[in-house]
Amino acid sequence: MNGADLLANGQPVTLKMMLHARDSRAARQRQALDCYRLPLISFSLVTPGAVKNSPVWQRVAEYAQREITVVCQQMEWVRVWEAQTGALSGPEWMAAVCAPAEALKRQLVMLEQQHPLGRLWDLDVINSDGRLLSRRELGLPARQCLICQQDAHVCARGRAHSLDLLLDEIARRIDSYERGRSDGTVYAS
Repeated sequence: MNGADLLANGQPVTLKMMLHARDSRAARQRQALDCYRLPLISFSLVTPGAVKNSPVWQRVAEYAQREITVVCQQMEWVRVWEAQTGALSGPEWMAAVCAPAEALKRQLVMLEQQHPLGRLWDLDVINSDGRLLSRRELGLPARQCLICQQDAHVCARGRAHSLDLLLDEIARRIDSYERGRSDGTVYAS
């Protein structure tokens, strides 16, 4: 089975649905920030193609949540609130965390870079003032392309790689990770 077949087991979403999901996510973020006044982790997946939620994508989201939990425990950061959604637009998870926002962002970028599935995770950190922390402002490297290791935004904007190639690479990474999970390895640093 190729990557497109494996990852296409779900209902396709429209641009309108994705825009609605983005607006709903922003509203949930504002509400959490107003309520808790703590840095917020906002997690979603990097899901090229029309299918954004499927059993495979849900497992990938669960792996991310598990690894984020390990990082928070290791750093002794307490999650005081969390919520998840499983809309057609893809799995999402948020958590308000008692942690310095910049340190939290640095740890999550390391997780994205070091975990075998980290490139499939979009781990945003919003500080208690509601400002999204960027890799650039912290002097961290841009997210790399799944295929060629160049800046992901440049490849995506220029459509440098076919959807089938991207989906095959994603399926390969997921399959490799899931086959190797039996050894109980935890990748959080």
